[in-house]
Amino acid sequence: MHSRRINMSGLISTLGAIAAVVSVVPAVAGAQTGCVVSPTSLGSAADVCTKANDLFRFLVPQIGVAVAGGNPVPGEGGTMGGFGKRAISVRVVGVDGQVPKNTVPLNLTGAAVASEFGSTRAPIPLPAVDAAIGLTSGIPFGLTNVGGVDLLLGAMIVPKVSKNAFQLDPKSAAGVALSYGVRVGVLQESSLVPGISVSYMRRKLPKVDLGYTPGNDTLLVANTSVRAGSIRIVASKRLPLVGFAAGVGRDVIEGSSEINAVVNETVLGSAQRATVTLPFLAEKVTRNTAFVNVSVSILITRLVAEYGWSAKG
Repeated sequence: MHSRRINMSGLISTLGAIAAVVSVVPAVAGAQTGCVVSPTSLGSAADVCTKANDLFRFLVPQIGVAVAGGNPVPGEGGTMGGFGKRAISVRVVGVDGQVPKNTVPLNLTGAAVASEFGSTRAPIPLPAVDAAIGLTSGIPFGLTNVGGVDLLLGAMIVPKVSKNAFQLDPKSAAGVALSYGVRVGVLQESSLVPGISVSYMRRKLPKVDLGYTPGNDTLLVANTSVRAGSIRIVASKRLPLVGFAAGVGRDVIEGSSEINAVVNETVLGSAQRATVTLPFLAEKVTRNTAFVNVSVSILITRLVAEYGWSAKG
């Protein structure tokens, strides 16, 4: 699955992750390990847990691409250049992702029933604040410095989102998760030398519930956690008013969750309610990424446009 990212940052920034439309259909006929239905007399948990598994694995890579982002410090390739120097980015990250479109029934039959969730675009705004703080300027080397170090910090916020039968609901009232990392300078940018750095950033999304309510049934992929560990190599060069940066990297995206579902069935003319649970579900994917930045200086701020590409590694 390929994704494209468009990022505008500075005082305000936006990020779009456009995922390929895929068909989400049950891939296995048996119940997932540890997935149970209660009371057991009402049927099998295979269909519910397989659909929850597909929904989870469909959404996690998309969310992870947005969480990882592109350049850890928009528009910058070198380090800050000394202790206490800093850069702050306030972003409004808008994920242009895909969520289920069709109302797919949940069944308590003996095996999973093939269904088509379909997909529709659903923008999910993710406000974020990032900061880079200089720790050391490094060692002088000709017209530049080498080995400078920056501390990278960030915070991401998730609002409640509802689209068709799908809902995304943060677990806490604040819906905030912190990020951290480090950036090491290969070359510090100067009038003649471009800035080059290597960084590692650990970002995560606040825990959320992914709800799916087809008809009178409820499928809750609860306590969903998405984390991204990102390595970036970035080069940049600034002119008096305009700057350019480009980089490549690799992301390891991890997600975990649990399943809670309520399924209403009619058995021999009588309405019956069953619960389906799966205590742990996990996904881990690796993606390669590349991006370019163009920045424009406006007084004491800079507006940065980023275009990025991401694909399964």
